Amino acid sequence: MRRSLQDWAHLAEIIGSVAIILSLIFVGLQLSENSKQVRSETAHNVTAGLQSWYNGLGVSAQASAIWRKGMSEPESLTKDEAVQFMMAVHSVMLIYQTMYFLGQEGTLDEEMYTSMSSAMKAAVPAPGFTWYWNQRSEYFTKEFQSFVAQLPVDEIDASAEIYR
Repeated sequence: MRRSLQDWAHLAEIIGSVAIILSLIFVGLQLSENSKQVRSETAHNVTAGLQSWYNGLGVSAQASAIWRKGMSEPESLTKDEAVQFMMAVHSVMLIYQTMYFLGQEGTLDEEMYTSMSSAMKAAVPAPGFTWYWNQRSEYFTKEFQSFVAQLPVDEIDASAEIYR
């Protein structure tokens, strides 16, 4: 049986449609894989930021002493110590704000977000955090300010013992 030109055109149209569908499936799979990679890189970057901050605080006896003094008795800080303490808290709070928004948009895994933000929840009841937040909260987005405001300030976490 001889095929007409119109038959061949219909066959080509069907083959073209199948090719487009297969291409869209491939693109969808690639996007899914790319999303996983972006989430992984994001989690690594936020973790690396916190690790760097903790390391900077932990390897310096002076920074550690100012941190503990600032968290427990901020009014006892000298002017220079107050600046150092303020910048240390501000630095880590910027990381936490980024982490908060990454968690809200779903880029940062919920379990990772909860785990990483537990240290902030432990610090919020400390006098030094209140001292800092009263002075610097306006430097953060309104949404993040609301998030911090809803954290329990009357529950001292056992992990906050280091701040006393």
